[in-house]
Amino acid sequence: MRTLGWSTEFRERSWPTIAARLHGALDDSAAYEPVLDIVDSIIAFEAEALLAGTTSMFDLIVTPKPVTPPPVDVVTVRSGSGWIAIEHITHTGRNDRIQRPAQDGVALFWRFMIEKFGIHPTPTGAPPDRPSPRR
Repeated sequence: MRTLGWSTEFRERSWPTIAARLHGALDDSAAYEPVLDIVDSIIAFEAEALLAGTTSMFDLIVTPKPVTPPPVDVVTVRSGSGWIAIEHITHTGRNDRIQRPAQDGVALFWRFMIEKFGIHPTPTGAPPDRPSPRR
């Protein structure tokens, strides 16, 4: 069965809460470190105001703000021993998934944010060489 977007209410968590949870998981396994690197990049680029996040077990689930009622298009991030998988889950069913080595996680995540949601790794979400289209 094909998933059609995030079908339940998106319960956003703060980025520091997500980071703390993942830091706690790192005590048991370094397999989640690529996901934590992505969360740290969101905080470092000051993109918390543009992206809403939550977790499902140790998967990261991200959608643009403001969060709309379901179904919601999301990007999920999963990692394992040496790999990371990022998937765009849409309400139209035109899902897109890429799996790469773990060290490619942050760049791959931001590629998905730019391509799927038009959000760049900047505080305004605009490309670094252009003013923000958002107000």
